[in-house]
Amino acid sequence: MSQSTAITDAVQPAGVGRFSTQHGLLRAEKRPGPEGLDIAIAGVPFDQGSYGWTGQRFGPDQARAFSHTVRQVHALTDRAPFTWCRIGDVGDAPVNPLNPEQSIRDISKFFSRIATAGAVPMGIGGDHTITLLIMRGMAQAGVRVPFGMVHFDAHPDIYDEIDGSRVNCATGFRRAIEEGLIDPRRYIMIGIRVMRDIESLEWAKAQGVTVLTDDDCAALGRHGVIDRIRKVVGEQPAFLSFDIDSLDIAYVQGTQSPEPGELSVRDVQVILRGLRGLDFIGADVVELLPLLDPAGRTAISTVNVAYEILCLIAEARAKRTSAGTG
Repeated sequence: MSQSTAITDAVQPAGVGRFSTQHGLLRAEKRPGPEGLDIAIAGVPFDQGSYGWTGQRFGPDQARAFSHTVRQVHALTDRAPFTWCRIGDVGDAPVNPLNPEQSIRDISKFFSRIATAGAVPMGIGGDHTITLLIMRGMAQAGVRVPFGMVHFDAHPDIYDEIDGSRVNCATGFRRAIEEGLIDPRRYIMIGIRVMRDIESLEWAKAQGVTVLTDDDCAALGRHGVIDRIRKVVGEQPAFLSFDIDSLDIAYVQGTQSPEPGELSVRDVQVILRGLRGLDFIGADVVELLPLLDPAGRTAISTVNVAYEILCLIAEARAKRTSAGTG
């Protein structure tokens, strides 16, 4: 019996197939809450921070529907997150579609409960506002801030305001720096190729943020990007936020702002696998918009990228646990 088969038998109960309703996001077992878990995966059906296409509120459901396309053991690396950690899908964060302010507060409280229970949060969205809300919840629970940040995106999402709104899908990372949630000197953006104004990006650089544009990624190559990320983030705790529009439009039609550009799914797979050993203490994957791709091609890309990230945070959590640091 191969190592992968042995691990699969250990994490896949007899009689529970890949299409079982017992499985949730990334084929994690559905759980009523985060207590007793090492990693809590949660849907965040929030799109009230969007100023373009909306419908990301349906993203978590489509991600669950297409989670059967991922496997509980990584086919190429033999990484087995469900063996290393107790992982569960704890359902969706509460959202009031008629009251965005209440939704913002309630989502942060939801993730505060996850962090208080001692679980690493992983959010599946939902628009990119949710990264700020997850990190706020972690800080409310007493998780030490600021974090490092690895941010994949076609857009910098670091504007001061959009049409008078200061908390939305394009301003969250600026608020996070201002609120002391992110250390800008340990913050790197990857794949930037579209922006509303140069001044906001210059503001970010002045704070110490490292920006890799689409052209930078092409010039550096996959391993050059890996080296730059590792140099910027270092060994201290970091959050990983992945906007699926960082992928070329060929892979993700179902997102708010699809953009042609450099990163393929294969690029991202190689880069993420090159980040093993970094101390990731939280993550999200955002901007899946099923109404623009009901066939689910974007969802397949989304859940497979999310699984690569799950491997990273599970390995980091297992390492901390073995070291006695949570």
